[in-house]
Formats: sequence, C-alpha cells, structure tokens
Amino acid sequence: MAPIAHSSPQKLLTLGLIYHLCREMQCDFLIRAAQDRCVDLLVEQAERPVPPRSHHAERPSPPALHLFEDVERWPAQATSTVEITASQKRKARTANVSLSWQPVRLVPPRGQETKGWHALVVWVIHVWEPEPPEGVEALEWVLLSALPTQTREQAEQRVDWYRARGMVEDFHQGLKTGCQIEQRQLQDYEGLRTILGLLAPMAVRLMQLRAASRQDPEQPASQVLPPDVVAVVAHLDHRPAETMTIQQCWQAIARSGGYLGRKSDGPRGGKPCGEDGCISKHCWKAFILRLYFLD
Repeated sequence: MAPIAHSSPQKLLTLGLIYHLCREMQCDFLIRAAQDRCVDLLVEQAERPVPPRSHHAERPSPPALHLFEDVERWPAQATSTVEITASQKRKARTANVSLSWQPVRLVPPRGQETKGWHALVVWVIHVWEPEPPEGVEALEWVLLSALPTQTREQAEQRVDWYRARGMVEDFHQGLKTGCQIEQRQLQDYEGLRTILGLLAPMAVRLMQLRAASRQDPEQPASQVLPPDVVAVVAHLDHRPAETMTIQQCWQAIARSGGYLGRKSDGPRGGKPCGEDGCISKHCWKAFILRLYFLD
C-alpha cells in the first residue's frame, strides 16, 4: 500500500462527526479510509478517553499502530471476487481478492485542540488483490464501518455496498449538476423534500436510460421510452423515430446537454446529468419532466 500522510485533527473530526451523527440518527456508515490513522486494539475499552502517550509515565501506553501498516499484517480470512467497472483509465475486469476484518479503535491525534477526545471503535474490512494481472494496478481498499463484521458473508456484503459508490455518486451528481438542486436555494426541510420528490426520479430515470444504452445499444428506443419522448428527440436529431435506437436517443439527449463526443469525454453520455453527458438546459429538463415523468 502506498504511504499516505497522517490524518489531521480536522480529518478525524469529520469522521467523528459522521460516527456520532449516525448514532444519533440510529443509522450506520461505511466509508473508505483515505488517511492513515493511529489505532490500537483495546476495543473492550470502547470510547474511553485515550491517556496521553508519554515516555515518563509510570505505565507508558503501548506504542500506537498505524491503520494501513497494521492491516497489512492481517492474514486472509476469506477469498472473493470483485467486479471492477470500466473507466477512462481502466478496462472492466474481475479481481480475485482476499478479505480480512477486525474491530479497532481509531486514536485521536495529539494536540491541544484534540485534548479529551474519545477514540472511535470501528470495524475494518481489508480488501486486497494478491496477484493482479501484469501491468494492472492491484485493487486495495480499507473500509471502515459501524456495523459489526464477523463472517465472510457480512464482509462480502460491506464490499458490495462500497462497490455501489460510483452509482451513488452519479445520482448525486445528477441532482447537483444536471438538476441544479443547489441553485434552488431552499432553506427549509419541506421545500427540499418537495423539490427532491420532483428531481430525484429524473436523475434515476436518466441513469436507467444510460444503463439501457450500454447494455443493449441497438434495441429500439420505443421499447424503453414513451413514444412521445422518442418522437420529439428524433425530430430534434433529424432522424426517423421508427428506426431510432436507444443508444442514438441517449446520444442525442447527451449532445443537447453539451456532450461533444471527444475521446477524453469518456463513454457517450458518460455522466447521467452532469458535464459531458447531461441534460442541463432548462428546456430539456422541462421536456423530460413533462413527457416522461408526469405523463
């Protein structure tokens, strides 16, 4: 694993906020560790304050471990496979990975601003590829979760959840960039819930349309979209609606949002609602909302 700089107090504060907010809301979390952190194995002490580490103490604390260095020593407890999706820098492939899991305490960093902080008890799932294909970067994830992970089935479930991160990010980008939800400037919960009720289905439908164009690009667009939508898109793209495929339809919609089809832009209609494959113009959003979602 490549060395990563030690975490700052702000980084651990962010994780601590996630941890405690999730507990208050009675929900759990699963994130990938991006920063190396000091840890110990005193899980039975839960969230008691960590005593200061000093060489002059009568009973000095055991030396702190570092998360990334520690997980490297964990033996494999199971093997599995992970489907890696294609991107601009890699091809789709199946990775044969090893899994290990264990609870640890994340120790807060030293400093006056972190004095009195409590340690965080989390479950760590280490996922790594022992023998990657030649010339391919090995897959390796260190996942942190509030959910107890004690069996292979539970570890594989956490890994599957993390694999869905790309789809979740696309959905949020669809709301943020394509549907421009931040520009609505709504300040109250009821207003946000109302606008999400309108825009969230739009982002989901666009993701479904993109998936259909990739899975079976030659199927007729009329088998996926309502005939009125296909007719309007075909008219604006100057082609017969009867012969328009789902890929041609998606490309036409993506071009209306600014997709240029350059090699650096990635797959056609790459992002569901943002930047290179979006429906970002207000007229297109009104068109889709009226004919597709509310018909």
